[in-house]
Amino acid sequence: MKTTHALNFFLVGISMCFGPAYWPDFFAAAANGNDASELWLQTMGITQMAMGVWAMVLNLVPRLVHFLIEWEPVSMVFAPPDVGWALPDSFYAGLQDDEDVGVALSLQQQLRLGHAA
Repeated sequence: MKTTHALNFFLVGISMCFGPAYWPDFFAAAANGNDASELWLQTMGITQMAMGVWAMVLNLVPRLVHFLIEWEPVSMVFAPPDVGWALPDSFYAGLQDDEDVGVALSLQQQLRLGHAA
């Protein structure tokens, strides 16, 4: 049974189960209460709903499990960025003292070491 067939079974079962409640005139019992059509429809409706749900579970659970196994929620690659751009060459051109250049070079080295760790 395909999933669409199972869904149709479920929908027909719903209409059979709740039909007597929506259209009670069609299922009015005789004066002596011998009309069992309402009880039969509700019983068969519950049976059909159970069969439809059972078949849908048998068809959909393996597909859902396969989908969840294959699913990659984030398709982006998270590679660490290259921090060489953190201090461009134009930064060093604006430095006047050798001490400032030494501090900038050590800072860049520290950034690269932190990136490698």
